[in-house]
Amino acid sequence: MASYTDAPQFPLRRRYAAVRDVLDGTRDVLLGRVDSLPVAWSQARGWSRYLLALSDDALNTADTLGIGRWFLADPDCPQTLRDLAHRVEELCVLPQWDGHENPSEDLAMEWPFTGARKRRQIAAVLQLLRAFYPRISELVDVGAGRGQLTTRAARTLAVPALGLERDHERVAVARLLAGDAKVEFVTTDVLSTGSSAAETSPLERLPRVPDRLLMALHGCGELGDAVVRSAISLSAHVLLLACCPQKIRANQRASLGEGGPALPKEVLGLANVLPRTDGVERSLASTLATKEDRLALRHLFEARGIAVPAGEEMRGVNRRKVHAGLSALARAAFKARDLPLPTESELGAAAALAHEQYGPFRRLALPRSMLGRVLEIFLALDRAVFLLSAGYDVHVVELFPAKISPRNIAVVGRAK
Repeated sequence: MASYTDAPQFPLRRRYAAVRDVLDGTRDVLLGRVDSLPVAWSQARGWSRYLLALSDDALNTADTLGIGRWFLADPDCPQTLRDLAHRVEELCVLPQWDGHENPSEDLAMEWPFTGARKRRQIAAVLQLLRAFYPRISELVDVGAGRGQLTTRAARTLAVPALGLERDHERVAVARLLAGDAKVEFVTTDVLSTGSSAAETSPLERLPRVPDRLLMALHGCGELGDAVVRSAISLSAHVLLLACCPQKIRANQRASLGEGGPALPKEVLGLANVLPRTDGVERSLASTLATKEDRLALRHLFEARGIAVPAGEEMRGVNRRKVHAGLSALARAAFKARDLPLPTESELGAAAALAHEQYGPFRRLALPRSMLGRVLEIFLALDRAVFLLSAGYDVHVVELFPAKISPRNIAVVGRAK
């Protein structure tokens, strides 16, 4: 049977406290996004001279090897930065799920139009479901999408399932793909807070039944917290892989756990930063080009007198549009805001300014980027400790390699 390999680690509460201490000690770094010069926290900590002197080769090595590993390997790295890197590297080692079988091949035959990476994610989830939840009476898949995981899990475990999804077109596809499986798909916004009974979230209306499992594969933003809270209120098991923590309606996220920090929305987006940017979806060169284009896009808005905080320049634009080049990206972003399209001269000026600034920005942002994985782990541990306090048996594991999906941290909770 598949299992997980235990990395050298702290118990959950002790690891949570250690991660919280790192975030508390680097709050100035977390809050100080690098979008202008000089960078106050880097100057105050005595890191700027070292970071600005890094060569392009050193930067590329840091991005592919891992920023923390690079700082530890570089003899010129300031000791305080090296100490921080050591703590980060230690805390980022999580237990890894060890699936000995590979059931993704039959998934390829069943869903030939589903990507290989998605199939492998589903296969890993199915293995974990069989291993950790031997007695499940019902599955509730929150944010079910087109229902591939919902339907396959229901068939694999021979239990009824309910898929909740707010996009009615995806629900229609899910119902079609489900065939004769014992699965129901419902169009609903789980995060709705309407006052009438018809607007109440289905999670809040579910009756209590023994051994129900609430799960969400890549549950965005506050959906992750909602799934955990609902599981506790229903005494249900929970399986959560979260992503995009900045997708919240409030200006900040309050901690669920014991004394954790409240984090602003703009800081939460840092958890999306990949620990290694090469070999996941795009090449390193392509990834860096998109970041420079996003900086240029902010300059285009500024030239029109519109102040756009870093990270907000893509509002209303599909994230994949960033790979189409600056001209196409700018057209999409300006159309989304009902603005006249930028001229060729505006595009050229913004691109030139971004190119001039991006090198120093990229260097000075390395310590902050290094904290991205720590922040993501904190969010998982915060939910895990909340479950632990409610009497759950809880594990936090890397469910599959980052090359399958960098958002790979699973919170696995069994109600007692």
